[in-house]
Amino acid sequence: MTPLVASIIVLLMIDNLAKSKKKPLGHGQLPSLASRLPTSDQQGLNIPGLDRALLEPVREFVTRDSKQVRAQLVRIGFSLATDHFTSVGPDRERLLDSLACVVEALHAGSLMIDDIQDADDMRRGKAALHMQIGVPRAINAANWLYFWPTDLLCQQALSPFLELEIYRLFHKTMMRAHQGQALDLGHDMTRTSQHDVFEISMTAIELKTGELTRMCTELGAIVGEASSEKRGVLAEFGQRFGVALQAFNDIGELIPKKEIINNSRPLIKPSWVWVVAARELEPTEFTRFQQLMRNPGDSSGESELVLRRVLARATELARVEFETCMGEINSLVETDAHKLAQFSLQELAQKVMRAYA
Repeated sequence: MTPLVASIIVLLMIDNLAKSKKKPLGHGQLPSLASRLPTSDQQGLNIPGLDRALLEPVREFVTRDSKQVRAQLVRIGFSLATDHFTSVGPDRERLLDSLACVVEALHAGSLMIDDIQDADDMRRGKAALHMQIGVPRAINAANWLYFWPTDLLCQQALSPFLELEIYRLFHKTMMRAHQGQALDLGHDMTRTSQHDVFEISMTAIELKTGELTRMCTELGAIVGEASSEKRGVLAEFGQRFGVALQAFNDIGELIPKKEIINNSRPLIKPSWVWVVAARELEPTEFTRFQQLMRNPGDSSGESELVLRRVLARATELARVEFETCMGEINSLVETDAHKLAQFSLQELAQKVMRAYA
């Protein structure tokens, strides 16, 4: 029997074992964020017009098709933090579901704000929220989604220590994500030095996207009562997974624009493509790349060749980033439960790569 065949057999055995459990890690078992949102007839929310003004638009937005990557990372982080298959008690099960909703709510709110700041008119196959209800109401809805998760956490009857741990992580993540967004909005990569383009773009990705995915796996570690060392490994893994996720998202946004001569607005914001261009191109090529990104309609055939080369290299390095971060959790894989979580993680990474690039 070859090592490959043996590995496949082991994975099939683990998969069969997982299917015998009540709640495997599959996407279909994740909680519905929309079902957890409050309604206006609940105590304290019986306010005329609140549904139409806030709750209905938010509920419609969060029911749109989503990969729920961050919710899955909470579950996977928990599974890697624990040592064996156990029957998860109802209190911990509810907490995991609530934390999955917390991170998805934060992500949904950030998408609403992103669409306004980037002047995007579509999100998840439909009109962006601000195109439906106007910019002021969309900003208010997004901000509400930033604060509502703390109310959801209050309903969990957590111990003071656990509640404080989660709140501290929540607050740190929100602070750093906004710092990353500031870098994203505050710099024009077409007018920035090559060295600074690399530093600014990489830091923006780590803060804007990496901190939220770091929060996901770290929340799983907290609920799984991981040691400080294991929690640190899972946190670092989560951030690196977020970097790879953002890398493929950035590539996916640019690939349809390969024929950039006839395409839209300049591409000036920090991104993985800028990271790779700053790292890989010679100074004269980088200057040409900046000119192309600043004035897409004025590109030459030579400039487009540079763009295609950067895109190919960006895709290659994004795959390396995923493979590297997957290798970083090998030290945590000791049991069948861990192998199942690792397998779920590999499936998730493959879905991300197929979806974006």
